[in-house]
Amino acid sequence: MKKQKTTTQKPKLTYRVNEQIRVPEVRIVFQDGTQQVMKTIEARRMAEDRNLDLIEVQPNAEPPVCKLDNLGKLLFKMDKRDKDLKKKQKTTTLKELRFHPNTDKHDFDFKTAHLEEFLRKGNRVRATIVFLGRSIIYKDKGLELAERLTERLSCVSNRDGDPKFEGKKLFVYFEPDKKKIDAFERIKAKTSGPALTPAPAPVPAPEQKETPE
Repeated sequence: MKKQKTTTQKPKLTYRVNEQIRVPEVRIVFQDGTQQVMKTIEARRMAEDRNLDLIEVQPNAEPPVCKLDNLGKLLFKMDKRDKDLKKKQKTTTLKELRFHPNTDKHDFDFKTAHLEEFLRKGNRVRATIVFLGRSIIYKDKGLELAERLTERLSCVSNRDGDPKFEGKKLFVYFEPDKKKIDAFERIKAKTSGPALTPAPAPVPAPEQKETPE
């Protein structure tokens, strides 16, 4: 199966540049902050003389506001800014595990540890408590389980709203909390620490036999 090639789209300019600007006159904002209203053809000539582009930044102003800049460098800056934003925006995935109102302690601890791990990795989690058959009459047990989950995961997350029933399922959502996770990781690192190598057992001294005089 061939891998599909992904193409990086260049940021699109919202405003017009150079010959695309066809209004009679524009207001130029220079790099030092000064402004000057001039005929568009003169502004284009000035840009050409400086090996720059005339870029419209406020088309709805009267007259439209432009600046002199290098179009290629501007596109590069916009592309870099978008990439930096994407790096900062972490993709959040919803992870889910299922429980039952009568989930035993071992199963509860095992699944809760997995939810905690998901949250520490920055994922949003959903705990689904499933009521089979007539067990729906024990809604209070499901709510108690939801509270136990909330308390157990409070060291790395915040509960998103109240537990919500939908048919025979009770949904509980948790959002990762970066400050709590960082504090949790610091405490864990201190308590676990590096594994200590046991000291070697002392070697007994060889017996000295007495020789008769």
